[in-house]
Amino acid sequence: MNNYETGRRGELAAQKFLENMGYEIITLNYRCKMGEIDIIAQKDNYIVFVEVKTRRNFKYGLPYESVSTQKQKKIRRVATYYLQANRIFNKDCRFDVVSIKKNSDQYVCEIIQDAF
Repeated sequence: MNNYETGRRGELAAQKFLENMGYEIITLNYRCKMGEIDIIAQKDNYIVFVEVKTRRNFKYGLPYESVSTQKQKKIRRVATYYLQANRIFNKDCRFDVVSIKKNSDQYVCEIIQDAF
């Protein structure tokens, strides 16, 4: 399985994981001229922008460790664009990271709420 397929399957696992936790998925793979956000959801009156990171092993570190400061800035810019484009002005927002480890045929999910 290549990295793209691993990532795609990880995003599907994250979607199911979040739905089981009571998140309402608004959109998947939101793209605009500023970049992309993996999942946009709503939970407890928050708009939640979710970055999903999937790893087959820990050779290059834990999945969430790859959400660098530069990546965080990019996600914030895309989130701002999304909010403005959808005329969402009076909602609290937060940024979560779903860290996924692929074990054989299972995906083990861990969430970091309000990660940055």
